[in-house]
Amino acid sequence: MLGIDMASEVLCGKCGALLTNPNAPCPRCGAAASGRYQGPVARTRKSPLVAAALAVVPGLGHFYLGENKKGIVFLIGVGGLEFFGLDLDLSFIGALIGVPLEIGGGSLWLFSIVDAYRSARRLEAETGFSAR
Repeated sequence: MLGIDMASEVLCGKCGALLTNPNAPCPRCGAAASGRYQGPVARTRKSPLVAAALAVVPGLGHFYLGENKKGIVFLIGVGGLEFFGLDLDLSFIGALIGVPLEIGGGSLWLFSIVDAYRSARRLEAETGFSAR
C-alpha cells in the first residue's frame, strides 16, 4: 500500500481539480477548497405541451419543470381560493364573497396552465433545445 489517505484530499469548488492540501488554494485556478465540485448539469428537454397538460392539476406542471416553489404556490393558491369560495357559498352574504373567490381560483388555475407552458418554452430557449 502506498499509504495515501483519500479522506484528506479535496476537490476544488471551482474547477474540480484534486487538491492534496485542503488548506491551500487550488494550484490550477487559485480558488479556495470547498470539498465539493458541482460541474455543469445536463438538463433534459421538458415538453411545453406535457407541462401544460400536467398543470391541469394545479402545480403539477411546475413540479415537472423543476420549479417546485412555483408549483407549491399555485397548488395552495388555487386550492385555497376554491376551498374558501365553496365554503362561503352557503349563505347569501357569503356567496357575495365566495363567488369572486371561486372565479379568482379558476382564473389562477387557467393562468398556471399558461405559465407552465411559457416556463417550459423559456427553459427550452435557455438550454438550447429547439422549440416545437
